[in-house]
Amino acid sequence: MIDIGWPFPTYIDYFGQKTAERLFQIVIILFSIIGFIAGYLMQQFSMTIYTLLFGVFVSALLTLPPWPMYRNNPIEWQKSSNLSKEIENNLTTKSSNKIFC
Repeated sequence: MIDIGWPFPTYIDYFGQKTAERLFQIVIILFSIIGFIAGYLMQQFSMTIYTLLFGVFVSALLTLPPWPMYRNNPIEWQKSSNLSKEIENNLTTKSSNKIFC
């Protein structure tokens, strides 16, 4: 597999995911209401569909890329411990203490 080093961060934190989801929902609902009203006034169902598709495009543009506004609350990870080594040592000592008949 080829490892590509991106020149920009590609992650979104948990609060950013929640914000992106909420923004997606608001944009889709807003454009569907506008599209329904415009389609009703013009008596064109295609106008409703085009407006809704434009809303999907706008929401995708706002929520899919990892914009900096979605990375304001980075996760504080715990320091790594030697727990895996301790577990491995315990397993080897237990297996060596078994008596085979």
